[in-house]
Amino acid sequence: MSVSRIEALADAIMHEEGWFPGSRSNRNRNPGNMRSGIGAVGTDADGYAIFRGLADGYTALCDDLLAKCTGHTTTGLGPGSTLAELIAAWAPVSDGNNPSAYASAVVVWMGGALGERVTPDFKLRDIYSAAAASEALVG
Repeated sequence: MSVSRIEALADAIMHEEGWFPGSRSNRNRNPGNMRSGIGAVGTDADGYAIFRGLADGYTALCDDLLAKCTGHTTTGLGPGSTLAELIAAWAPVSDGNNPSAYASAVVVWMGGALGERVTPDFKLRDIYSAAAASEALVG
């Protein structure tokens, strides 16, 4: 069974967000450290979404990434945006992140998971394309 590009991206974000026992993302069952998401049951003291279980949080992460890749969010991201632009919106400098380093880590993780070369200039349309549509959502 192969991993879809959406799942590879979600897994890379989960890894980069520091998913490990005791971490915020682990405690909140929120592998993307999202501030909100479909199925969230609340937020923690710092405004990060809390999900009932990892499956709910992971599905919300994949759904959010899918929406960004297809241009169905208020972020301004869409099929013509790059992976670097998505990461800059996901993990902005204003939150104390280094989007360039984050994007570099994500492309290494995705490339390994997919067995193909992924770069920060990768277009979101190439992450979610019509050919990948049937395998993109986990839930």
